[in-house]
Amino acid sequence: METWILYALASAFIGGFYAFSFKVIAQRNYDTYLSTIYSYGIATILSWLLLIYSGNIPEIGTVFFLVGFMGFINIFFYSTSILTRVESMRNIDSVIFFPLYKTFWPIMVTTVSVFIFQEHLSWREIMGIIFGILVPLMLLTKSENHIQKNLWKGVIFVVITSILTSISSIIPKFIHVWNYDIELFIFTSFLFGMMFSVVGYLFHSKKSDKKYRTHQIAPFSMVVGMIHFLAFYTFMRAISGNLAIAFTINSFSILVPIILSIIFYGEHFNLKKGIVIGLSIISILLFL
Repeated sequence: METWILYALASAFIGGFYAFSFKVIAQRNYDTYLSTIYSYGIATILSWLLLIYSGNIPEIGTVFFLVGFMGFINIFFYSTSILTRVESMRNIDSVIFFPLYKTFWPIMVTTVSVFIFQEHLSWREIMGIIFGILVPLMLLTKSENHIQKNLWKGVIFVVITSILTSISSIIPKFIHVWNYDIELFIFTSFLFGMMFSVVGYLFHSKKSDKKYRTHQIAPFSMVVGMIHFLAFYTFMRAISGNLAIAFTINSFSILVPIILSIIFYGEHFNLKKGIVIGLSIISILLFL
């Protein structure tokens, strides 16, 4: 098994816990902006230490500013997707959000992988992608409309989140294609992410009268920052290989928050959802 596939599997597992943090934020009614300030702050510190350890600190010049700009664009779209993701999960359960997210996101990225990066897929890999995309659609039934708080509003935010995340996920591939240092890209991404969060928090707090809980938000968000750093680092290593396959494997991270949401928040679960989870696990084997 190739190393980048192992990184993809690690990224999917670690990223699953990071994805679950958004469910916790929504359930505990935390301020998303304040939470991301803490998490991005920790991730920025860790990525700076990684950059120093790698010894790949470049001189101020064209490459430095280009990588910095790409980090800025990457985190702008991703930070915006965090807001739409939490808003979606305020309206629909995780067992609906994540499978739909997993369906829309890989379709967009696979299209870019094949037509822009000219990457080739074997028949087994194509079957794995198709299988992994179609299986979650089993979760959309008329009965869910009565179970969810606002199904269609949640679905709309899922689509928006998928578009934003796809854009931010494709940009890192160019770092590998152009052979730039991933450590600098990771650091600038987290640094700009923290800056976006601070600006967003200051602006949002003046415009909104909504009350949020603050109990234990700092330690919780700091742990989330550590998890985010590990997830992003392993993801960057994973996409050194085939983009479509790495993304499809990474998208299976949804299994972690779905299972945890059922266990800790008692979200609706039935045989069909169990079958979807089982089939999703089986489809991973097509890539190994």
